[in-house]
Amino acid sequence: MNPTDSYQKIFSKKKRVLAVFAHPDDAELYAGGTIARLTQDGKTVRIVKVTSGNRGSRQEKVTIAELENIRESEDRVAMQVFGITKENNVYLRINDGEVDNSLETIGIIAKQIRLFRPDLIITHNPEDVFIRFDKDVNWVNHRDHRNTAKSTIDAAYPYSRDLLFFPKHFEDPRAASHATTEFLLVDYYDHPDLVYIDVTDHIETRIKAHAAHSSQYTVDHARASADFFTKLPQYPKNKRFERFRYVLAD
Repeated sequence: MNPTDSYQKIFSKKKRVLAVFAHPDDAELYAGGTIARLTQDGKTVRIVKVTSGNRGSRQEKVTIAELENIRESEDRVAMQVFGITKENNVYLRINDGEVDNSLETIGIIAKQIRLFRPDLIITHNPEDVFIRFDKDVNWVNHRDHRNTAKSTIDAAYPYSRDLLFFPKHFEDPRAASHATTEFLLVDYYDHPDLVYIDVTDHIETRIKAHAAHSSQYTVDHARASADFFTKLPQYPKNKRFERFRYVLAD
């Protein structure tokens, strides 16, 4: 069965979308075409990176501080490709590999929700330790990914809504109580709540943004990643889709 594009169903009445990912390049890898489509459609998108990927290298001579600078510099280029404004490109700078589903993490994400007040949140798969892509391909769901997702969902409810949680947030006049009940969760491939977003016209933007992370990827790697995640045999010929678990919570 061919997938149906759910973009209009999900996003037609949305104005503000918050994407919370663990590392620079996660947004491009899992949702780059969707982000490109949203910004081209005039939606306001804020992308929060919980870590700066400051340990994501096998180069022994690079320091944590140097790598953080490299990864953030590359990421800023990627955000420009997407059309994300400086205000909506946010680095929380928890150390790579140290993301916990803790009140501290929940609090800093809740503040972003209160400041931005999104209609929908995109984040990682919070449930699975092992991701099953198909019968032959599986991978580990990075601990930072799992804890970023858990903390983001916790932040959305109840911590960003209820005023007595983190009251210091309201010292910033831009912050307000806010509840977000709609989510798109990445890294799901066979869930019954799966939805498809057609990114055919935005695949080159996805690749360009992904390749901007040049310490991690070449253009060929970025293109191969786009092919792997968006071009599968059961899809219509020459069409590209990104997949998400769609959740509408009470």
